[in-house]
Formats: sequence, C-alpha cells, structure tokens
Amino acid sequence: NQNCSFCFASKEMSSKVIQREMPLSNFKKVLGKLRSDSSISVIKLLGGEPTLHSQFPEIIDASLKHFLYVQVFTNGIFSDSLALFLETKLHKIGFTFNVMTPGFLFSKETRKLVSERILSFIHKTKVTLSFTFDMHSNMEMVFDAITEDIISGVDSFRLGFSNPTAGEKNYYTFNDFPKVGKKLFDIVSRIREYNKKAKIHLNCGFTRCMFTTEEFEFLQKEHVTITGFGCFGKDASFDLQTDLTAFHCFPLSQKDKVITQRRSFSHVNNDLIKKRFTYWGNIIQSVCRTCPVYGIGKDKCP
Repeated sequence: NQNCSFCFASKEMSSKVIQREMPLSNFKKVLGKLRSDSSISVIKLLGGEPTLHSQFPEIIDASLKHFLYVQVFTNGIFSDSLALFLETKLHKIGFTFNVMTPGFLFSKETRKLVSERILSFIHKTKVTLSFTFDMHSNMEMVFDAITEDIISGVDSFRLGFSNPTAGEKNYYTFNDFPKVGKKLFDIVSRIREYNKKAKIHLNCGFTRCMFTTEEFEFLQKEHVTITGFGCFGKDASFDLQTDLTAFHCFPLSQKDKVITQRRSFSHVNNDLIKKRFTYWGNIIQSVCRTCPVYGIGKDKCP
C-alpha cells in the first residue's frame, strides 16, 4: 500500500500470476514443517505489507500457537481495529517499522499515524526502525521526519542497502560503493547522537570495500552487528512465495524456484545452496577476485 521504490518484492507485487496472499492453509503447512526444527523459535512475517493480509489476525494466532514469538515487518499503516488486536499480544509480538516509505516521508497524516503506532508499542515490546537506503537517499529528511522520542526509545535499528542486482540494469556500480559506506557512517553517527544503547545491525548486501579502515573501525567501536558481507548478511537461507515455492533471494525469485511440497526444508535448502554457488560462480567480477576479503567464510565476501 506504499509502492516503495526499494521494495525487494516488487516483481511479486506486480505479477499477474503469483497469488497476492498466501492461503492460511499454506501458511499452516509451513508452520507444521518448521515445528520439527527445535532451533526455530521466532516467526518473521514480511510482504509487501503483511498486515494487508485478509486473515492477518489468524496468521498471528496460528504462529503463536506453536512458536514463542512473532516479528512483524510493517510500514505501520494499518487499521485501528488491527492495532487493538495486536495490543493484546504485545508480550509475544515485536515490530520492525519501515520509516522510509513515501507516506511516512511526504504525508503529515501518514507520518502522524505511524508515529503514534510506534510510540504506543515502544514501551511494551521490542521495536526496531528499518532504514533502506542507497547513496542518493536524503537521510537528513528522514531524520527530520522522526521525532527524538522515537529515535531514543526504540530497541534497535536495521540498516538495509538497496543493492544493485547482478544481470540487471543498475544506476550505480562498484565504483560508487564507497559513497554508500560514507552514508552508513553518517547514519550510525546520527543514531548515536540520540540513542547510545540501541542495537544497530546491517542487513545483507554490504561489502567490506564500501568502508575505509577508519569507517570500519568506527562501526566496530559502535558495536554495529555485521552478520556477514554480501549475501551472507542474513541468517535466513531462503524465502517462500505464496504458493510455497522457495528461492534463495528476491533478485532470483523469478529465475530459480524450488518446489517445497512433500519435501523437507533442509532438502530444499541444500538444493538452493548448490544453485547459489553456481550462480555466484557465473557472475563473479574481476574486481572481487582481487579483493583481499574475497571468499567464503567468516569475514569473507562472496
């Protein structure tokens, strides 16, 4: 409901073939498979905008029936009735609010609504602010739109990079990466002006070559969590579409799908890992091969 330019699922949103909603029956099948994995305790709900699902309360209830906690990734633009429902579950629900949507930045009414949602939850459960930016993002405007009580009160910040995609037309390249690193340095500095304690973590897509030595040391000093460089920046191994087909990452969602029905998720994951390494082998660029951190493993970038 915001049509964000940086939406990683934009192809799914515009597709005439892919179902807009995952049927509740499919969602319950996913929960059934996940229940067999004792290491999983959190269900993460993403979209598009997950709160638009016509059976969103049922999805929440089904998740909490078998799992300890649900994390909702949302733009905060949902009805008062849904807000009241979520209020009754706050001890088991956390929120990641995207505050870089067109509505939040350019509409006073939308910004007021979302800010009220955040402030109503901020002292009752874990709240994260999500920034997805690139080298052209006007972060001054973003920080001007967010009140100090929100920045100082949230538990964590999720910083995402609107990556160029291999094999597609992009408006910036590796030569522009240092500009992204400088912007990230400025964002972290601004956050720390108002919130010294919040966790700051980077989503996937960041690379070591974005940062100077001084910038990287600064991120370490400020305890910014970097799960991994490049495609190792997140724990999840694959995403599921509404029809239960799986893919490694949204840039590959239309290219390389795997059927999950009547198969364990571990087998699906193994198939996608093989496809992933084949894909990387085909697109790797010479600028990466000569990089001192190029490779697979801790602190390496693929």
